[in-house]
Amino acid sequence: MKNKRTYKNIEELYRAKLGKRQYPVPDNFWPRFAKKLRLREFMNFRPGSFNIYYLAGLIAVAAVTVSVLSTKSKEPFLESPNIIIDSDSLSVAPRNIIIEKDNKALPEKIKEESTPGKDETTQKIIQQAGENENKGLKKDYTDTEIAEKRTANNPDRLPVDNKVAFEPIAAPAPVAKFMSDINEGCAPLSIYFKNLSHNFDSCIWEFDDGGISTEENPVWVYDEPGNYEVSLILFGKDGSRAAVRETVKAYPRPVARFEVSEGNPSIPDEEIRFYNYSQNSVAWEWDFGDGEKSDEFEPSHFYDKPGSYTVTLIAVSEQGCTDNMVITNAFGDNTCYIKFPNAFVPNEGGPTGGYYSNRSDQQEEVFHPVWSGVTAYNLRIYSRRGILVFESDDIEIGWDGYYKGQKAEPGVYIWKVRGIYKTGEPFVKGGDVTVLPKW
Repeated sequence: MKNKRTYKNIEELYRAKLGKRQYPVPDNFWPRFAKKLRLREFMNFRPGSFNIYYLAGLIAVAAVTVSVLSTKSKEPFLESPNIIIDSDSLSVAPRNIIIEKDNKALPEKIKEESTPGKDETTQKIIQQAGENENKGLKKDYTDTEIAEKRTANNPDRLPVDNKVAFEPIAAPAPVAKFMSDINEGCAPLSIYFKNLSHNFDSCIWEFDDGGISTEENPVWVYDEPGNYEVSLILFGKDGSRAAVRETVKAYPRPVARFEVSEGNPSIPDEEIRFYNYSQNSVAWEWDFGDGEKSDEFEPSHFYDKPGSYTVTLIAVSEQGCTDNMVITNAFGDNTCYIKFPNAFVPNEGGPTGGYYSNRSDQQEEVFHPVWSGVTAYNLRIYSRRGILVFESDDIEIGWDGYYKGQKAEPGVYIWKVRGIYKTGEPFVKGGDVTVLPKW
């Protein structure tokens, strides 16, 4: 029995059936022909292949599924019934209120209150009020109670009546508070203020001596004694303000002044007398320089042997503020003076720090005074343009002619000195000095 041959496509079958006969066809004939056969197969129902009937069934199932899901997602909006109000208390009927109805007749009193001036919603509320009155329920509800009930039962809905509209939540008001590390002391008094306030956008401090600050935690110095009222003013973001005040006290310092008995005493045979000229003081502490001390106002003292002694007086005020005065070599020559040269030549080798010696004096390389009996001292030197080029509180240190590590330009400079002699006498002197170039 001859086996049946299997063909791969329609073109091969076609040629097999024709045998050796030749029938030419266009190049695109076979693809178009195959497409028509597939379409005819898709339109006919065949259990073993995907066709138009299967496609229609899938679309129908999808439509039913979407419809069921969308129906379940819709939840009815329920509002609580039985809201009772007084019809005369409403000028505009509240919205979004549903009144549960029944078939009971309205009382005559409620029917009379149903005036044409009320809208349909209000009439319904009045009708329900009458029904609930028959049930023995409360009738006279205020506008506020209606708004509270409506909002409680419908949290997503807000009342629209102006009488019951909710106010917006206001920003918290500023709260002013501060503290200081100290609130009293001796002038000059430096105080650190710490801001402890809340709910503020910016602040300003007023220190009662003409000074202000916008820093949050400032430091202020009171250089004059007195009572000062410190104010902290806060500004909120909404324009609100708050303020707090506190008093600080700056006490005056005393002035320590004294003199030693005149002449050159014969030590150890002669008694030394000390004269106290201090001001604003209530207590005194003397140090005679030989290990002995006294708290008398004007003490006398005997020294055991001759020598160079430094005497110190500390004056104490009623508030505990202090000042002191020191006299070095108190029993030597009582002649007091201070003198300055008018020119010098700086060292070409670089800054020396201003320490002068016999060698530097011989070469005139440091500008410094010749002095006697000076107990307090401050020297300042300026350029012709007013720039401070040197300052010293130590009489043993002069100007070496250098400014910021560089040799000063040759020329004329202005000097000014302040101080106190050992007798307690203050002095102020000034003049000019010429910086000469090295020849």
